[in-house]
Amino acid sequence: MHTSFIVFNIIVLAIVIVAAFCLGKRVSKASQTEAPEAQNNTSYEDCVTENENKFKYDTFTDARDGEKYRTIKIGDQIWMAENLRFKVEGSYAPDNDEANVKKFGRLYTWTQALDIPEEYTVQSPAKDIEMYNKIKDKNYQGIAPEGWHIPSSKEWEQLLSHLEAKSDGSELRSKCTWQKPGKDSFGFFALPAGYRFDNGNFCHFGRRARFWSKDEYGKANAFRMCVTNNSVDIEGIYRSDAISIRCVKNA
Repeated sequence: MHTSFIVFNIIVLAIVIVAAFCLGKRVSKASQTEAPEAQNNTSYEDCVTENENKFKYDTFTDARDGEKYRTIKIGDQIWMAENLRFKVEGSYAPDNDEANVKKFGRLYTWTQALDIPEEYTVQSPAKDIEMYNKIKDKNYQGIAPEGWHIPSSKEWEQLLSHLEAKSDGSELRSKCTWQKPGKDSFGFFALPAGYRFDNGNFCHFGRRARFWSKDEYGKANAFRMCVTNNSVDIEGIYRSDAISIRCVKNA
């Protein structure tokens, strides 16, 4: 075997080893960056205590199950400062762990949120004109407690109007549980409960918060408000996805 061939193979092997080492370091660093604890060690309890000292919260007790919620006034609206925890058949615990419900609430499909038949997952409620007109009412209750309702897209837009121009959603994100801690400027205390696809997969726990709007978007979608570590927006998603609910008080 020629000496030059042996040297060539040694060089190639060295290059492969160095490349693998660098890739391993990069993957390890990325994993550390993605882990919530890598950037945010603020505890949920400390976060709640800080907010309660900073904001003028009221409280509301859901008569159906005795669950107590903090509420906060933002502009002319009064919002629950916690995700809904009311348990209905077919609702889910975030990341498929019941231990998460106390902090992060439950996840619901759109038809569960509106308390309408499941058949409307893939067709407009306009099929039943009486029900359709009820949903159009500005205080349509859905699965919300008495005196509260599922927000419309306009109500979400009204909330977002208080954010800074080109906001990344930090004004709504809590200071705990997110990879990138928020400023939580209004006491809204958005938590990243993630969501569940209809195939049973749970996604983005600790990374995204999605909240239903009562407004449909096409035949199988509905609007939702979404907060991530870097953005906030209102767009349509499949009604069969299970996401969080934030209730707003009747005007």
